[in-house]
Amino acid sequence: MALTSAPMRPRRPARTGSVRTWAAAVRAGWAAAPESRLATLRSPSYDLPMTSSDDRYLARGPRVGIRHFTAADREEFTTLARQSAELHHPWLYPPVTDDAYDGYLARLQEPAREGFLICEHASGRIAGYLTVNNIVHGAFRCGAIGYGAFAHAAGRGLMGEGLRLVLHHAFGELGLHRLEVNIQPDNRQSIALVRRAGFRLEGFSPDFLFIDGAWRGHQRWAMTSEMLQDGTTGSTRSRDTPQPVVLQRPVPVFRIFDPAKAKEFYVGYLGCAVDWEHRFEPGTPLYTQVSRGGLVLHLSEHHGDATPGSTVYTELSGVRALHAELAAREYPFQRPGLVEDEFGTSLTLTDPFGNRLRFNEPGGAEKEDQRG
Repeated sequence: MALTSAPMRPRRPARTGSVRTWAAAVRAGWAAAPESRLATLRSPSYDLPMTSSDDRYLARGPRVGIRHFTAADREEFTTLARQSAELHHPWLYPPVTDDAYDGYLARLQEPAREGFLICEHASGRIAGYLTVNNIVHGAFRCGAIGYGAFAHAAGRGLMGEGLRLVLHHAFGELGLHRLEVNIQPDNRQSIALVRRAGFRLEGFSPDFLFIDGAWRGHQRWAMTSEMLQDGTTGSTRSRDTPQPVVLQRPVPVFRIFDPAKAKEFYVGYLGCAVDWEHRFEPGTPLYTQVSRGGLVLHLSEHHGDATPGSTVYTELSGVRALHAELAAREYPFQRPGLVEDEFGTSLTLTDPFGNRLRFNEPGGAEKEDQRG
């Protein structure tokens, strides 16, 4: 990939006062500013050479360029974020209002953060964004990245190209040695993106971030500048480089025969969400993922993927609340009861295809010693 970079690292404009004060100035003070100040809003809020329209990019690839966030991007960014809400849920929550964007922009001015917009050359439209957070220099020289594509750009390879540009910029102009990214195990598209870029999987962090109402475990992926320089990727890494064995949460596969009945049971009755669906082409068998909390299941119409009549055992808290919730739904094909024994209190459901889900809340009373 051909890369072109600005001749020097952009310098942030001098600011005084708190981040909140600066954010307010973005909206209030600059709104009525003279034309010279408004010109600053239309171009990046960094000291970049502006000899031509292409100079706004810190680096450019074949289809996209990267540049910093500006106040002038507010309307386009928030509009795209709102349009992409379904794509982003439940993985990330970019700002969707003017106030949220201004606060976000203000935080990106902090010394430990860098923010980049990934824009298409042909139209200048924002395809996605990437931030480098928690930057530490000195002997560490590390940062943590986060990113998101907008719906119109998803699946077109633009984020992969933009990520590569940011990696070169971070390891070059920013002087970093290591970048980390933390990803929820079920976010397969994001995992595929960093794997293609050459990040290595280093481990798993349980209960790592509070997202969408719960603490979520994340995979830890990382890259160093040496890995980028020698072209190392997940598929071409030297066989002599030892790789850690990192076992992730297993995902059971249930065989199904009727997607409509499966959705009625797993979504309408059990309260799961459909995370994604896949068919090789219209009319071919369905393979889909459903989840609720820590329960993740793959449902497959494909012959040979699984055997009907399988059982999945899941521990939980609140089994009585789940029982009451299911009873209130009046699903006509299921009237499960609670079973108490020395292992706890359990609830067993059977889907329309004979597969069983056994939910158990540990904590059964110990049997009294009846020896005479």
